[in-house]
Amino acid sequence: MNIGDKLTWAYRLLFILMLIWLRFIEQYISIWGVWVVWAMIVFFWLFNPFKKRNRQSTSSQTEQTEPIDAQ
Repeated sequence: MNIGDKLTWAYRLLFILMLIWLRFIEQYISIWGVWVVWAMIVFFWLFNPFKKRNRQSTSSQTEQTEPIDAQ
């Protein structure tokens, strides 16, 4: 999914959240709450801070993993 798709789904998610919020939650928490919830969801969705990153292999590690040709 590229960045354009993520941005499209982000504003669609805001629209859906606002409709649900207005119907069920607004009587308890004001409409500003939906902006906070939406901002947190979009942050985690776009930037994914908990995603495991692949470590860069150093040249010494790649040399050790190469097969040894014994003739």
